[in-house]
Amino acid sequence: MMNMAAIKVLIVDDDTIVRRGLRATIDWDKFGMTVVADAPNGKRGWEEFLNHHPDIVITDIVMPEENGLEFSRKIKAHAPGTKILLLSCHRDFEYAQEGLKLGASGYLLKTIFDDQELEHFLTAFQKEILGTPKKMNSDFPGFQEPFLLWLSGYKNDFEQRLDELFRDKWSWMNDSYFAYFVQNMPPTGQEMFTQSPKFVPLTFGTNLSYFFIDESFHQEFLAYLTETKVVRPDLNWIHAGPLSGKEEWMKSVRGFHHAEREDGHLHRYPMVILHAVEYIVRNLSNPMTVSDIAEEVGMSRSHLSTLFKKKMGGSIHSFIEKKRLQLSKQLLKESTVNIQEIGEQIGIQDAKYFSKWFKRCTGFPPSYYRIQQKDDEKLTK
Repeated sequence: MMNMAAIKVLIVDDDTIVRRGLRATIDWDKFGMTVVADAPNGKRGWEEFLNHHPDIVITDIVMPEENGLEFSRKIKAHAPGTKILLLSCHRDFEYAQEGLKLGASGYLLKTIFDDQELEHFLTAFQKEILGTPKKMNSDFPGFQEPFLLWLSGYKNDFEQRLDELFRDKWSWMNDSYFAYFVQNMPPTGQEMFTQSPKFVPLTFGTNLSYFFIDESFHQEFLAYLTETKVVRPDLNWIHAGPLSGKEEWMKSVRGFHHAEREDGHLHRYPMVILHAVEYIVRNLSNPMTVSDIAEEVGMSRSHLSTLFKKKMGGSIHSFIEKKRLQLSKQLLKESTVNIQEIGEQIGIQDAKYFSKWFKRCTGFPPSYYRIQQKDDEKLTK
């Protein structure tokens, strides 16, 4: 029986012997891992990925139907925190380098396969996936225990400590901010936002976190949670805002605490929104309308539009445009495919129209953006 707490691994290779060999020869339990599935190509691998939501994908590069690079690109667009390890032959070296640019963690040469090298990667993945997220008392020594006692109704000096924070490090929360209470946040999630001083994560144990974020980050953070839940069904959250000041901070935290205690888990996010987001992300290469999406999720166009805007903070059309722009920027920066092919991958069949659309969104034609990104990359090396 599979350990439900295990780190999930998916193996994708067109060579049956390789797949069976990896399953049988590696002591997966040693790394707290379980191989949940394997597949012979990227197309089948993507189906298994959506079915099992693995934490780690080990994939060959050269495969029929859909190669490992296309497969990896879809994974990173869908679930950026997934660890990818490429299997390569000597002749695939340039492809392996391109895979690293897409976000793969590394590659192994099949011709000189070394179990120790694979185990090195697995050990690193285990530490990264199970590593303890940033704890509240690392930035605020002595804060956690008084906070938990105060939350439980004990009288202490916590509010005085809170006064000090709102006068100093948290003074930005005297203006407009949002509060989130999240269950099962992936470790990679808060890493995307912690570079900003206006993002405060307060984490307890392994699965409960409070997040306080400047209003300007709210829509981006909410969109990240919603997209992540498509592949991480155990992720749940509630949020409040816009808020301002210490009193509203305390009110929101107490409200979250009550909601969690009431039934042991947070309110489930509407599945219809998750279904719509998944459909959009998986079909960016196809022309789609709001009516198409509404029919897919089984809801009227007007009701879906209203619910989507309420939960996501923007229209379905603007969300589609944002995801298409993100993918086109990624392809321009990280691949060598031409403008026509990039347009086709985001559902715009005419290269001239794609160029006009991209310039309207960014202020630059796609060819200039690609050159600029390559030049920036050279300067950082």
